[in-house]
Amino acid sequence: MRYDVHPAYLKLEVATRGIVLDPSVRAHTALLRPTTGADAVARSLDLVLPDDVWVSAPVEERATAGSPFRLLADGERFFLARRNPDGAESLRIEIRAIPQPRFYERHTTRGTPMWRVAAVHGSHLCRFCVEGARATSERDAAAPVEDVLEVIRAAFDEGAAEFVYFNSGFFDAEDGGIGFLAPYIDAVRRHFDTLIATQVHPPRDNHWIDRTYAMGVDALSYNLEIFDEDVLKRHCVGRARYIGRERYLEALGYAAQVFPSGTVWTDLVVGLESTASTMRGIDALTAMAVVPVVSVFRTPEAAGPRAALDTPEVTPVLAHLYRAVKERRINMGWMRDLALGITPLEARHFAGADARLAVAVQQLTRSRLGALAARSLARFRRRLRVRTVSESFDSSHL
Repeated sequence: MRYDVHPAYLKLEVATRGIVLDPSVRAHTALLRPTTGADAVARSLDLVLPDDVWVSAPVEERATAGSPFRLLADGERFFLARRNPDGAESLRIEIRAIPQPRFYERHTTRGTPMWRVAAVHGSHLCRFCVEGARATSERDAAAPVEDVLEVIRAAFDEGAAEFVYFNSGFFDAEDGGIGFLAPYIDAVRRHFDTLIATQVHPPRDNHWIDRTYAMGVDALSYNLEIFDEDVLKRHCVGRARYIGRERYLEALGYAAQVFPSGTVWTDLVVGLESTASTMRGIDALTAMAVVPVVSVFRTPEAAGPRAALDTPEVTPVLAHLYRAVKERRINMGWMRDLALGITPLEARHFAGADARLAVAVQQLTRSRLGALAARSLARFRRRLRVRTVSESFDSSHL
């Protein structure tokens, strides 16, 4: 049984509501490798929906209570089913369920569980170095560079990830936190032929953005999340007070001039501000050649079941996302396989049938040949850019 469904919208629904695991799925122990102890199971599963749309689906019982979605297994095949309130099944599609990586069960040479060092989401190996704004003295609590390299090697050898993504909440008023990540970025660049993405706070001065690109970062995010200034102040007090909305926009705009087309992005969370405000944010960002990524607001698991999305509200936002990026001729191929957000490429499903035919070239980076070409082009472009920046600094005697 299959009913027409937009994979991008299904992704938002599944990310928001989570999925209930049928007993037939729990027999597949590789999907639920322990990550926090002998009796623990994963909090989420990565699923691949039709058209290779990735989603991270919550599976904890407290968070998924009342979810209409159920994951079922038939031998080695997996199906996502949705039931209406009356119990009638309104959707059943075959999907891919991605097993938890085997390296999650291993330890580094120093004895640290590898799942504590990095996690896989989509095709990205994510290293969350420090969560939240922390004091400088807490830098020592971060994983050693050697541990990070060991886990990256394990993930790449297993084929569990293709790229490296550093997401640091460490805040430094001068450099925005990129200085804290610099040793990790330098080590990865020296030991692996891969693309590196980072998400940090905007630095105080734009020269740190030039330095970020020069140190080997291929894609960069300063995550604004909310475009409406008043709503930002209510939901993100520290971000609004210590950095400010305008500095986020200024830094994103400058970074888009430094980095290749399509490699500077920020999330916009649906449901926290009005649809009109989110769409204004999309227009403002794309006008600066910044890629907006639409994400959902996930209430903490402890808060219990999560509310459903309002389809009439979200659909025009996603259609507008694709059209705005396309009209500005921003490359859509870099932002892909994000398990926690809707990319412009995925949003094409809401922009009409013609949009589905307009993305063949953008999907080149999905192939190994395309990924190799992207890495080679990134290195060549960086050499030209860094030489220009160095000459500029020399001439100014800074």
